[in-house]
Amino acid sequence: MSSCLCGSVCKSSGCKTEIHYDEASYIWTITDFDFHEAKGERISSPDFTSIKNDQIKWNLLLYPNGYSRAAGYISLFLCLSEHSTSEKSEKIYVKMTYSVLTTAGEEYKKIFLAKEFHHFPPNNACGTSQFIKKDATFKNNMLLLKNVLRIRCELKFSDMKDIAENSHQRAGSCIRVPECDLSEHFVSMFEKQELTDVVLSVNGKDFSAHKVVLAAHSPVFHAMFKHNTKENQLNRVDIEDVDEQVVGEMLKYIYTGKCANLETLAGELLAAADKYDLYRLKTMCGKTLLDGLSIENAASVLALADMHGVKELKTEVIKFIVSKPTEVLATEGWKSIRSNFELVDEVLCLALARRSD
Repeated sequence: MSSCLCGSVCKSSGCKTEIHYDEASYIWTITDFDFHEAKGERISSPDFTSIKNDQIKWNLLLYPNGYSRAAGYISLFLCLSEHSTSEKSEKIYVKMTYSVLTTAGEEYKKIFLAKEFHHFPPNNACGTSQFIKKDATFKNNMLLLKNVLRIRCELKFSDMKDIAENSHQRAGSCIRVPECDLSEHFVSMFEKQELTDVVLSVNGKDFSAHKVVLAAHSPVFHAMFKHNTKENQLNRVDIEDVDEQVVGEMLKYIYTGKCANLETLAGELLAAADKYDLYRLKTMCGKTLLDGLSIENAASVLALADMHGVKELKTEVIKFIVSKPTEVLATEGWKSIRSNFELVDEVLCLALARRSD
């Protein structure tokens, strides 16, 4: 072994050194966003500091109409503030996570970046010119609540860069691999109706889609488009037993994995998810129905769970009915299912079993 200039004991392949970490978490609330958008000027956040070091100050810069050639996007950058009072001149390494908080408080569009900063002069920045695309998701107020935009920034600092074991690894560490955005491209193609190759027709309303996306999510569509079926030959699927609004929501789920109107359409979407074997959507509907379970709807939810084979939901609803038999049996919903003798028998069996216990 030999002595290294950094003072650490090192092997021939490189040296190791201790790394000191610091963190910062900051939520920037921008009110009257449309005013800033119309004005078009860069917005600067208030300064903030990390947990351990209040001498080095940071801020965020936002371009409401995009930086440079990024028209149609919101651009976001992290900068060292000119108000920093530290006299240090060494490098500092920052790992950043940017995201937008939706109206539901969830994180949207997470972006991970890393950057080497010099404390002084504070003239460098790190971020992305294509942070948020001002598309339908943005314009339908999913990301804006009462014209307020909220951005979360999570930072992790280190005062020494990780030292790799060989020169090849050190060179490779400079390459930053972007996050995979394949799903966003699929959504964009769906919204723009680009390269679609099949139509789902519901009560005279047509939805254009992509066979490969439908087949990747649904075993039913997969079988339909894999074989020489009428639908595959005509590039058209006629749907007669599902409402057009439900089909629209189902397609949004297939392309995005999300359902904006799940609470109001849980029952109808459960039927559609069962028909096309969308297991995750089926489970999401079951959870939503269970969360909204009440004395008045218990019987109808039980019927849905039984009809579409959601065993976990069915079990929990029967337990609920057995715990409140007098109230549930007096509802109109119960009267509508009491001719289903097998289902009623399951409820009675559990009630008798609990009584014997």
